[in-house]
Amino acid sequence: MSLAGPSVVKNANVIDKDSFFKVAVKPDKPPSNNNIESNWAPTTLRPVPAFYPLERSTRLVEDPLEDVVARVSEANRVLSIHAVYCDETATASLLTAENVEMQLSLWKTGGPSLPEGIAVELQRRKGDSIAFHRYSRYILDAAVGDFDAEDYAETYGADYLDVVYSKKLQRILSLETLTQEASELENAIVALEIAHGLLMKDRMDARQLGLESLCLLTDPNKTGMGTALIASRVVLLGTSQDPDDVQHEDLLYDEGPFQEIRQTILSLVQLGRIGDGDAFQDETLMAEDDEHMTVLHNLALAVLANALDVIEKEEQYDTTPEDSKPAARHRLGSASSMCESFLEEAEAVSGHKEILKTLISELGKAGDKPHNACLSAKCIGSLCRASDKARKRAKELGAKAVVQTALEVGTRTHLKLEKECQKVITTLTTTRTD
Repeated sequence: MSLAGPSVVKNANVIDKDSFFKVAVKPDKPPSNNNIESNWAPTTLRPVPAFYPLERSTRLVEDPLEDVVARVSEANRVLSIHAVYCDETATASLLTAENVEMQLSLWKTGGPSLPEGIAVELQRRKGDSIAFHRYSRYILDAAVGDFDAEDYAETYGADYLDVVYSKKLQRILSLETLTQEASELENAIVALEIAHGLLMKDRMDARQLGLESLCLLTDPNKTGMGTALIASRVVLLGTSQDPDDVQHEDLLYDEGPFQEIRQTILSLVQLGRIGDGDAFQDETLMAEDDEHMTVLHNLALAVLANALDVIEKEEQYDTTPEDSKPAARHRLGSASSMCESFLEEAEAVSGHKEILKTLISELGKAGDKPHNACLSAKCIGSLCRASDKARKRAKELGAKAVVQTALEVGTRTHLKLEKECQKVITTLTTTRTD
């Protein structure tokens, strides 16, 4: 028996296409008073087609359509999921920050085996299956009213999906001994050389794996403070050497691969390609290449955002006693000087193209690519907080107006983008007295 009910299936041997493409069943229940403002407003639902197997990631809801739609759209906003809604078919195409693509569909159900209601179905189209199940659990819980989006946002902020995972990692990392610093440095160098080897390959999947490795290496919550600092210096300056590290100054490494890592990141962020790019003649190959480059561009922005965040907060990660720090730290090793060196060298490496201008331009596309805009806002905020020169230049480039527009987009649809834009606006409007 179909979930659509016995009246829809006229003949067991014939699929009733009209009921799927043309017949829309209006909700029988009256609308309820819902205080949640929704970005999705379907007025009709299609019945479940005959011989259509629903995914296991499906929930049956007996609440009014307006309530279900409002809960789901609010959950997507809090989870910072880029959603493209279709009111006519009651569907939504979802894209997470981890590049997981999902299809959300609402169906009208009814019949002797199931009560009349709404079937909320989620399908994974691309991406990590584990990440998909994390998101689907929250979205489906929101559909039935078991997910308090406002409470979660207030408790955990925009990154609450990684809270439990990060706490477990921090607990493990806290058990590590700090007596093997040389070993940690050597392991970081080996990991960076492996990532470099992947980036230099011709295959797109290898390049993606290399960038994902750099995302992990520049995240102190996932790989440790020391490794994240080394990887961040490689990404920003093309070197693993700390200017005030006298303990490991006798350790010599080939800096050539690190320069190529920085060149690759800058090329992807500013030019949307690796090197001169590959010239495909076949249209299918060109389409696949563009799709892969979109993913690589997003990952490169994530690597850059992580690296700038680590350098900005380097002092809070530094466990060296204040009395034993060399004077060079305040001159050469500071976040301000490193960020300014990065801005100058990035412009020289990329053919006199300003990285700040590129990031502001990327932020201006928040309506179409909110994930990239969020990472760009994070980069701009880190640069402006660390360097007065970057802050002044961002104002000259009209960053404040662009950030304000992106903030409006984030307020409606993307919590992480909203939070990052608020930080940037605070940085640009605050008058420094030091």
